[in-house]
Amino acid sequence: MTLEWPGDDDWAAIASWLRPGSPAAVLSGDWELLGAAEVEQANRSGRVHHLVIRTKDGERIGTVSYQRSGRIGGFTVGGAIGSPELWRRGYGAEAVVLLVDYLFHQLDAHRVQVTTAGYNKGIIRLMTKTPFTVEGILRDHCYLDGRYHDAIVWGLLRDEHYASLKPSDDNRVLNVGLDDFVPEDDKTQARAILAAHLATPGRRTALTAYLDDHTRAAEAAEAAETTEATGTAKAAEATASEEADGPAPARGAA
Repeated sequence: MTLEWPGDDDWAAIASWLRPGSPAAVLSGDWELLGAAEVEQANRSGRVHHLVIRTKDGERIGTVSYQRSGRIGGFTVGGAIGSPELWRRGYGAEAVVLLVDYLFHQLDAHRVQVTTAGYNKGIIRLMTKTPFTVEGILRDHCYLDGRYHDAIVWGLLRDEHYASLKPSDDNRVLNVGLDDFVPEDDKTQARAILAAHLATPGRRTALTAYLDDHTRAAEAAEAAETTEATGTAKAAEATASEEADGPAPARGAA
């Protein structure tokens, strides 16, 4: 599957998956009372970012989302597979893992949080197979079928995420990792090109410009100080000469 940024014809589908009473919203314990235009505006404003889940055949089957939370480096994620017929096939799990890897690997996330409804046995079973840690219980956070239910807060830190990305035959969730946007060889070559450029004799950089400016400023200050000292010495010499010769005669004196 792939994750894609929504197009103009995707906003209505996202709104339908998240509307109150939809199967996906009921199981997640969360929903948005928003129409297509409001969902689009929320994305364009940066309040939340949705991505569309597509199968290899190009079928649009659901959405995942992320938004910043807490201090810098914190994100909250969520997701929904639209049709119940597509549940329990691993689509949602793979989509969330792709999103989490994107946040850590490309957006410099430090912590990612997921909140799940306490009555959703499928997602709870899935989360127990991931490196996410149970960080808390939100009492009576969800309401369904005439009563309140708890919600579980799961958290994953950056080092825990990278430590989990190891081959595993019995846990597919931990095997997914996005490729680098830029190959490592290209990064190495870029550093080599820059190093060769900086090593060229006489090459001007911001650092050399700063040092040159500092040197010129120091030389100018030293010259000004020397000029001032010279002027002071000449004035003192003139004063001493006048005192040695005595006061000049007053005009009109015989």
